[in-house]
Amino acid sequence: MGPTLRQLEALVLVYRLGSITKAAAELRVTQSAISLLIRQIEDHFQLRLFDRTTRALHPTAACREAITAAERIIAGAQGLSQRMRDLAEIKSGRISIAVSAGVASALLPRVFAAFRSRHPDVSIDLRDVAPDELIAVVMAGDAEFGLGSVEDEGIAEVRIEPLMQSPLSAIGIKDGRFEKSRRLTWDGIMSSDLITMRRGTRIRRQIDEALAQSGRALKPVLEVSLITTALSLTAEGAGVSILPGHMLPQGQFPTLAAVPLSQPTIHRHVSLLSRADFGLSPAAQRFIEVTKRVLSAKGA
Repeated sequence: MGPTLRQLEALVLVYRLGSITKAAAELRVTQSAISLLIRQIEDHFQLRLFDRTTRALHPTAACREAITAAERIIAGAQGLSQRMRDLAEIKSGRISIAVSAGVASALLPRVFAAFRSRHPDVSIDLRDVAPDELIAVVMAGDAEFGLGSVEDEGIAEVRIEPLMQSPLSAIGIKDGRFEKSRRLTWDGIMSSDLITMRRGTRIRRQIDEALAQSGRALKPVLEVSLITTALSLTAEGAGVSILPGHMLPQGQFPTLAAVPLSQPTIHRHVSLLSRADFGLSPAAQRFIEVTKRVLSAKGA
């Protein structure tokens, strides 16, 4: 076993100050404690580090050769300590996040801006994926946590925490009348040119199952795989999109409005997804705090 960090600190201070008394004052210990630390190194390596006279200490050749390595070890340990403090205080670090494409487009920019304004030196590795891929990405360890619309599939290793919800809505162009509607019914929009997510997606499956209970079915003019595609088509007048209200990024699509659909009302959630048996880093915990605050304000 090599010398301890405390022993090396005593060695470097005695070398620099040329005095056990001064070194003891610097470390706030007794002179005998400093002498013991130096002697322990000497005994361990069977090397004399200082020649002692009644008036002074004189470093030996072995001491002068060893002191550079000792200083480097101390500097490395101090750097590590500072790094650990920075991580704990969220002054540095790295977060890897998996986000469903819709959440990444509609909700994440505001969260990202709020977090970066307070923690500019934290690096963020963002993975925007399909909602069906979120669980796999997080469970594989490729992301510390995930954000998106996921279903609780009863997997013990997965922790799912709902953060916000909004009803499925009809999203159309603002024409002075559409955006003033407080609520529309499914029957009321059936005659419109509807743009929906493709069959097999979670949103479409949820819609089809809810409407089938009353013998109804959607007959869209267009089916797409990406939310941004549906919104872009709607913005160009191709039809009315059926999407969760929170998936409309007003900054990107200022000409569109979302009107909640009722009879029935169908809700979609945005949830936090993480591994149940893993803790989150301080930076990740703070990012989640900011996310909850931003989504809570948007939901309100």
